[in-house]
Amino acid sequence: MSSLKPLIIDSREKTKGLHTYCSKCKRLTSTRICGKTGKRLSSCKFPEYHKFKIIRAIPGTDSKKKRTKILDTRDINEAIKEKIQFEHELEANSYQKTSILIDNTEAKPHLLIECMAMYISYLNNDGVESHMQKNRSKGHIHDIDRIFRYFCESLIKNKIDHTIIEIYSINDKIVAMIHNYLLSTKKLANATYNKYMAALRQFISWLIERKNYKFKNPFKEVTRKAQVTNNEIIEKDEFDKLIEAVRPENGLMEYSTGEQRNMFRDWIKHAFKIALETGLRREEFMTLKFSNIVENNNKKPKFIKVENFKINRAKDIEETKSKQYKLIPITTSMRQMLYELDYVTNRNTDKYIIGLNEQSSRKTLIDKVSKAFTHFWKITGIQKEIKLKNLRKTYLTALANHFGESANLISDHANMAVLKKHYINNKKMVEKASDFSVFNDPKS
Repeated sequence: MSSLKPLIIDSREKTKGLHTYCSKCKRLTSTRICGKTGKRLSSCKFPEYHKFKIIRAIPGTDSKKKRTKILDTRDINEAIKEKIQFEHELEANSYQKTSILIDNTEAKPHLLIECMAMYISYLNNDGVESHMQKNRSKGHIHDIDRIFRYFCESLIKNKIDHTIIEIYSINDKIVAMIHNYLLSTKKLANATYNKYMAALRQFISWLIERKNYKFKNPFKEVTRKAQVTNNEIIEKDEFDKLIEAVRPENGLMEYSTGEQRNMFRDWIKHAFKIALETGLRREEFMTLKFSNIVENNNKKPKFIKVENFKINRAKDIEETKSKQYKLIPITTSMRQMLYELDYVTNRNTDKYIIGLNEQSSRKTLIDKVSKAFTHFWKITGIQKEIKLKNLRKTYLTALANHFGESANLISDHANMAVLKKHYINNKKMVEKASDFSVFNDPKS
């Protein structure tokens, strides 16, 4: 057995256009998954066949034509140097073939797992031209990886070898297998099922439209499952009961594994209150800084200027000057809370409003606030399906009640239809009209 280790590029050393390649399987291995076996690259028994491979798309060909070169070195630093030299020579020769051993085509994989690996590589912007790259979160790519894993598991359950099935074999019967697996075995909720099937449909469409595969996309025939949006809101007495439950002695939560964690933090109450008073998503209100507060002429808090993460990420906007922001009015109770959080001392600083002295990362705190809400809500004993996101729906329902058809201008939604479908509680709106009379003449 070879003493060499599988050739893997560390995430800190990733360089655009530089990949790892197996000359035995004739496949890229940048995803750390063997394209032939579907197993982790670390278990490969033939690491001596692993090479560095440079792939450079020829400008003006929509990445359809490429120049490539396989390197002999196994040293990442030397590989990076050779990549730079290779690209300089290509540019100097207008991408025409030179004395360097290169080719302008990349083998089109036919196995399902190869195509999956190629798609994951695309999502990571590997080999994608700079103007076509998108800023995707690690969470999104992890979700796609999970969906692919479930796809393969559904095949295995039906005694189909997922390592040798070709992409052209994906038909209605195969789709039925993943359909049944997601609903019967994984017991996914309708919303999650729809999300997974949509991702698979997009994957196949990418192969057909961007990679010129010639076959029908059977996922286009999948019928979406009906989704019931939970637009439940929290009443004032219920919210007061929740805040009352947030105490140190109630903080201990026990998982099914027996592990215990303390959900109490001295900032939890303020986090819940700010979520309710602003209607912001958890990432938005958990990353608020005192510098986000815009003051009036008397240097009093007037409104909050917060980045619209959802829109900016959807449009892949990274430049600060091009980013979209939304303005959130500061209510009387919100203003009072800011002063409780020492606004006078911290005004105009980049200190976080919530969890000012926390050492944990914001990502950790964002996750914690959701779990803490679920934990303390359960302690209230209120038999009502409420999660952290329902505070946002409570705020937006109140906004619609107060401002009517102009509410979306304040909430920064495209139109009222979006608010009504996903956020506004219809029951609350109907209650507001309880004194309505068909024959009542307001002038009489």
